[in-house]
Amino acid sequence: MPATTLTVQTKGIYHHLPTFPAHDGKKYSAIVTGANGISGSAIVDVLAGNPERWETIYAISRRPPVSTQPHVKAIAADFLSSPEDIAELLRKEGVKASRLYILCLLRPTTDKSRPGPLVQHRRNGRNERYAFAVFLLIDTTNTTTVSLLSNFLSALTMNGTIPTRFLLQTGGKHYALHLGPTKLPMSEDFPRIPHPNFYFPQEDALSTWCLQHHSSWTVTRPGFIIGAVKEAFINITYALAIYATIQKELGLALEFPADIAAWDVNKDLSVVKLIAYHAEWAVLTEGAANQALNIVDDSRFSWGAFWPILASWYEIPYGVPELDEGKYARVVMPDDAPRGFGGPGVVSVVWSFERWAGKKEVRDAWERVQEREGLDVGLNPWRNEKVLRECFATLDAEILGGWGRIESMDKSRRLGWSGWVDTKEGIRDAIEQLAELKMVPNLK
Repeated sequence: MPATTLTVQTKGIYHHLPTFPAHDGKKYSAIVTGANGISGSAIVDVLAGNPERWETIYAISRRPPVSTQPHVKAIAADFLSSPEDIAELLRKEGVKASRLYILCLLRPTTDKSRPGPLVQHRRNGRNERYAFAVFLLIDTTNTTTVSLLSNFLSALTMNGTIPTRFLLQTGGKHYALHLGPTKLPMSEDFPRIPHPNFYFPQEDALSTWCLQHHSSWTVTRPGFIIGAVKEAFINITYALAIYATIQKELGLALEFPADIAAWDVNKDLSVVKLIAYHAEWAVLTEGAANQALNIVDDSRFSWGAFWPILASWYEIPYGVPELDEGKYARVVMPDDAPRGFGGPGVVSVVWSFERWAGKKEVRDAWERVQEREGLDVGLNPWRNEKVLRECFATLDAEILGGWGRIESMDKSRRLGWSGWVDTKEGIRDAIEQLAELKMVPNLK
């Protein structure tokens, strides 16, 4: 095989990012759906920063994003409307077929959280009930989510908008990691583990459409996403920053809710801007056509190693896992491990973030912080019970489980990708962005 020379670059905390000299000056157009979301907004920003390649970026979402970039055209669209109405909107807005388009994750605002196992645990002579939304954060059988994509694809057909490449972002739940321990590292070529998951019909619908229209697709699968946008504040970075801020306000340590297994285990995360850089690379890379690709930071990360660092940012002490086994509640997942043997996953937990957030003193402390620091009170998660639950249940889902979440990046590397970011730096950067948005206080 002949040698290949690749030129890479560093942009801030992001290292070994690709360059695209063969594509500069080609003046492509892109459609980014869900452009207000945590991933969509990052993709718009990355593409907009390269006008030598991306002449027009159609940023489509239910509420159009605000952009000062002249080549970003914001369009308000509801993909739950009829394909005919969507096609008419595309014609009205002058959305034309171009060589490349990017399609990021489509998710309706009607997604519902599913309650996790209810555990009754006896402690100090009394029963305590724990309701954990562990790993079951969204309704993975939601047919509405599939309809969003199907309606959009039908509208593109009616409008005669046939891109050369689609990119659909799904996630690590493809591997059923939310149901228990999986085979590691998770590889894109693993056969599907049968379980209700809307990612599967989305992928099938997209691949069928592309085959019928002589187009191509790429599916990307990030882990839990690290990022900051007001329109998608139900994410682990926001919940984590609120937790640390309130513990400091109450004069308490950064306590850890789970066991040593959860403290030590390696869990790959995905800083959202790296996802966006990877998305651009994927749609510009011939070998990524009709392929599924993982995208994680490629930075070894454990919550135990990070916990003292997070505490130092907030200048508070930190706690370690409880050593008294009698104080743990055991949450047994309802199915056998997705890896196929070894029994169901077990979560060992002393307390949950969701339960912590339900305390009156916690809410009162956050409202004091918001008023003192001049934060956006309209984004107070305590104003909406559903939002509050999902915000902190998401953090529970990431931290509590004691099994590994390692996604192999070998496939992307073989195709020429070498980008990476230190996850710790990505989390700090996201918290600083949240502070700029007046969602959390500034780090000192």
